[in-house]
Amino acid sequence: MSNKTCPCCQHQTLVETDFRGHEIDVCRQCGGMWFDHHELNDVLSAYDNGHDDVDFNALLGEPLGQVERACPCCSKPLLGYHLLKEYHVEIDVCHDCEGVWIDQCELKEVKESPRIKDALDQLNKKVSRGSWIFQFLTMMPVEYNVKPHRTPWVTWSLIALNSVIFFAYFLDFELTLKVIDQFGSRPADFATGTNWWGPLTATFLHGSVMHLLGNMYFLYVVGDNIEDALGHWRFLAVYLLCGLGAGLISVLMNWGSTIPSVGASGAIAGLFALYMLWFRHASLTFMVFVWQKKLSPVWYFAIWLALDLLGMIIGGDGVDHWAHIGGFFFGLAVAMMLKDWVFERNPLLTMLSSPAAKLQR
Repeated sequence: MSNKTCPCCQHQTLVETDFRGHEIDVCRQCGGMWFDHHELNDVLSAYDNGHDDVDFNALLGEPLGQVERACPCCSKPLLGYHLLKEYHVEIDVCHDCEGVWIDQCELKEVKESPRIKDALDQLNKKVSRGSWIFQFLTMMPVEYNVKPHRTPWVTWSLIALNSVIFFAYFLDFELTLKVIDQFGSRPADFATGTNWWGPLTATFLHGSVMHLLGNMYFLYVVGDNIEDALGHWRFLAVYLLCGLGAGLISVLMNWGSTIPSVGASGAIAGLFALYMLWFRHASLTFMVFVWQKKLSPVWYFAIWLALDLLGMIIGGDGVDHWAHIGGFFFGLAVAMMLKDWVFERNPLLTMLSSPAAKLQR
């Protein structure tokens, strides 16, 4: 039994407990923990966070002043701090004893603080000259998001498969017509019970090099993070479901049309919805003429959806807007159904999406 008193309960005696191989003091009433000199550094270094020697004091944000809690060792008032500069969970520190008090509800954030700091550093990166040149020349967005822990084998395989299929037929004009006729999604054929596989197989066909490059780039941007959150096989299943859902919605909304539709756009539009809902802490750059701005996925895909709706109203551009819009809302339904499951298995996403995380744009 320790002779230290809980700073929170103020009358409960702390109990010495083994935590990750280190002796710390715990309050059995409120669940708070007291870490003496260097104990917290040693505990954090024991976690698989990519750091061999964590300096917790170096992670702290700005001081918030004295709090109405006393140090269990020297009885001096504790000082409140934000856990990180841009992560506003409050913890209490005694600089005289170099001890740290952590409430039970804050423990998860403290344990993950090195990873949270790395993630915030990635998310808060400023646009650069290189990103501006890239977007100006390609008109493609630059992504700012947490690096995935899994190697995105399925994303890379889908990109390779789409590319191989495309170049297997595209250099032969007659073969291109035959492939699109046989495997494209033509609503009139589906209505008569022929080529019923079209809504799915059309997902792996593209009409031009730029069509392929654009779709594969967006698959590369959003696919790795979604695959990391879902796992390889679940990601593949969701991708195929979004492609099929987008294709079926396109068929229903263009019923009787003899114009074939091809492209992975509908499946990728479904991934846009998952990315928007699960990675709202990320940023994608948007460029107007020469002005580049980081936007949250919500704003970025809201603009994308508005432009798609405008294109559908104007018409005549040869784009299957219903596949895009249908895929997006199909993906949104999937994202909402799986959100709790994904966040439960990816605690870093939950913590970064909390109001405590302060992100710059």
